Amino acid sequence: MRTTLLLLASAALVAAPLGAAHAAGSYSVSAGVSDDKLDLTSADGSNRSTHIKGRVTGGPVSGKRIYFYASNESSTDKKYVYIGSDALSSSGRFDKVWKPVEGGSYKIKAVKKAGSGRKEGFDYTRVQVFNYTNLARFYDDDNPRVTRVDKAGKVGDDYWSTAYQILGDTTAVFDTAGYKCFRINFKIGMANDSAGGTHAFRVYQGDTTIMSGQMEKGQKFREPSKEQQARMNATQVVRVQIQADGNADQTKFILGNPKAACTYPLTNDPEDQ
Repeated sequence: MRTTLLLLASAALVAAPLGAAHAAGSYSVSAGVSDDKLDLTSADGSNRSTHIKGRVTGGPVSGKRIYFYASNESSTDKKYVYIGSDALSSSGRFDKVWKPVEGGSYKIKAVKKAGSGRKEGFDYTRVQVFNYTNLARFYDDDNPRVTRVDKAGKVGDDYWSTAYQILGDTTAVFDTAGYKCFRINFKIGMANDSAGGTHAFRVYQGDTTIMSGQMEKGQKFREPSKEQQARMNATQVVRVQIQADGNADQTKFILGNPKAACTYPLTNDPEDQ
């Protein structure tokens, strides 16, 4: 009898950890998004939000909540920030609308916290968010023939808070490496104090011309059409080339308000760190 009791006690000691391990299984989370490329520059306000959707399995979850956190990997501070939660359906499904206000490359974490004898479960998904940013952040300032003339460089009666003066036979370079960009905008024209004559400009990336033309002093500034804006390549540097028809040192073009829709964070600017 004593031997039988000892055997039963030993069996109980062995069985207890197995039961605990089974009870402590993790929730399984599967997450994705309805749109992984958002455009905060859209004129009609569309394409500015996405649905974080998925399912939680591994135990009864109806009415429980799943929590969402986002890390902007384009910023220096990549910490996760809470962006909301959603109640799980009877089948464990969730659908959370997210409306970001900052450009960047985001990694989103969906978390079902521990409970009911289950360990925490989580999954990741990604969203690219594009917003206009000033190309001055990307300017390669090694060229002495390209100068900042903010508010002073005029084309007719027009001037801009951010403006570059580019002399003839010179190329200004804006290196957006590390940030995806897909739309560009700018104003370009000959400065009021430029030499006369007809001179050419070209805005391009690699072999792709975004916009080009010839201009004379006194003409109104030009800007790219929507179709030309969309020619911007996601990864290559932007170059603005001026070709003078003589008197290059006195041929002056103004590039005003250059900007691009990029995955660049404005409130957590890496250049401010």
